[in-house]
Amino acid sequence: MTSFVTDFISVDPSPEFSRTINAYKQTVRELVGNQVFLNEPPHMTAYLARFAEGTDLSPYVVNLAKSISAPTLRTTGWHVFDADPMTGNRTLVVNFDEPSQSLLRSIQKQIGSALQGRYDKSATKQRYAEAWDHFAPEQREAVESVGFPFWGSGWHPHFTIASIRPSDWPAVADKLLPTPPSGDIACPSLTQYRVIDGESHPIFSFDLR
Repeated sequence: MTSFVTDFISVDPSPEFSRTINAYKQTVRELVGNQVFLNEPPHMTAYLARFAEGTDLSPYVVNLAKSISAPTLRTTGWHVFDADPMTGNRTLVVNFDEPSQSLLRSIQKQIGSALQGRYDKSATKQRYAEAWDHFAPEQREAVESVGFPFWGSGWHPHFTIASIRPSDWPAVADKLLPTPPSGDIACPSLTQYRVIDGESHPIFSFDLR
C-alpha cells in the first residue's frame, strides 16, 4: 500500500519580519493561550498537496528558486478570514496590496507548474474531505485541477498569526487590530515543509535570486 506525505512550498518572510510575526504570535499566546496555527513558523503557503512517500521535490524547488527573483511586498495591515473554511475560526493575517498579491500569484503559478503531475490527486482530494462542504465551487474546482483549493485569483496571499476561536476573538481584536504591521517586507527564500501530526516541519530552504 502506498504511503503519502503532505508537503507544501512556502514563500518566506525575512528574518526581521519573522521576528515581527513571532512577536504578534506571542501576544496572542499571552492573551488567550494556544490557537490553531499559532505555533506555526512564519511562512506563506503557496502550494500544498499530498505526495507518494519518497517523492523528492528538492530538484524542482531549487530550480524554481534559481528562476524567481526575491519579491518585496507592501503590507496594508491586517485582514481577517471570518469563518475560515479550514478551521471555522477567525484567522488573523498580514495583508498585502494588490500589486504584491499579483506578484505572489505569479510565483504560485510557477510553483504549481513545476509540481504538476507529481502529487497524488486522490490522496490530495481526500485531505480536504472534512472541509469540502465549506469550500466555494471554485475552491473545489481548484482541488480537482491543481490539488490546492486556494489558487490563482482564489488565493489571498498572507502571513498568518493564528486562527482564533470566536470566544477568544474580542480580546485579540482589542489588542492587535489597533497596531497593524506596516511597510515593505522582503521575502528571500522558498521552503519545502512537511505536515506531520498537524505541525509544519521545514525540510529544505532555497534562496531566491
